[in-house]
Amino acid sequence: MLESSAAGAVCRWDWCREPSGRTGTEFRDLLSTLDSVSVDESATDSWKWVLDANGIFTVQKLVDLIDAVVLPRDTVPIETIKNPLVPQKVKVFVWQARRGRIPVRLELDKRGIDLHSTRCPIYDDDLESVEHVLFSCRFAKDIWGKVLNWWGYSSGNFNYGDIFCGTFGSYASDGKKIIWQALC
Repeated sequence: MLESSAAGAVCRWDWCREPSGRTGTEFRDLLSTLDSVSVDESATDSWKWVLDANGIFTVQKLVDLIDAVVLPRDTVPIETIKNPLVPQKVKVFVWQARRGRIPVRLELDKRGIDLHSTRCPIYDDDLESVEHVLFSCRFAKDIWGKVLNWWGYSSGNFNYGDIFCGTFGSYASDGKKIIWQALC
């Protein structure tokens, strides 16, 4: 119960049973922390989001924060996912691919789904992972080779990071970079 006095607000606790053990320790710690708090009753109350420099909460800032924490840092730049030229369903697919959530054979096996094999169903030369399906499978490499040749790049030795992280398009102008990101 909160009561007012000349010294300020005072809490009076009416317990059926006094807290003990870990709960009692945590409660005493809470009371100790609350004793050090002073409230300026003349000040106006407001909300401030401490995760942004200006203190204003926006959903986009929260999405950016979650992406920064959840998504691997060595994969697709966030600009690719937010590219206005990319359809929403493709953005969702790329976001899922970044998190390893595409239902390829290796992921399905990890989830306990019984498969006859976790190997690539086309060439049977490697495990079917997200990276394999999108980049390292011979079929995917052929497609990426054609795309890279079309852009004037050598299709010799490339990998997931080179393509999806924008290494190939990093020296292009901003307009071409947006198109490269959309293409990837």
